[in-house]
Amino acid sequence: MRLKNDVRLHGIRPEIVFALIVSEQVYRDYGTELVVTSVIDGRHMPGSLHYAGCAADLRIRELPEGKAPHVRFQIAERLGADFDVALEADHIHLEFQPKKPY
Repeated sequence: MRLKNDVRLHGIRPEIVFALIVSEQVYRDYGTELVVTSVIDGRHMPGSLHYAGCAADLRIRELPEGKAPHVRFQIAERLGADFDVALEADHIHLEFQPKKPY
């Protein structure tokens, strides 16, 4: 796993650390190094879970051609229902957002 130069991790939730470890394993299965492009840094929509340390963006351009949807699916399957995993135009966005109270 590699962090893009300006990525900041201060204050991220342990659940996101777990999600990044899982994501790294999936990327490795596809022969690609995981590059994290944003966590609490960058510009996001107001109220974004990035600012609460509950979201991360993963680069997809090094993935084999056409495999990004499969990678997104594998990450979502392994993380389970408390996470949302979305394929955007140039990255995979994942966030910890439990649907039920604990």
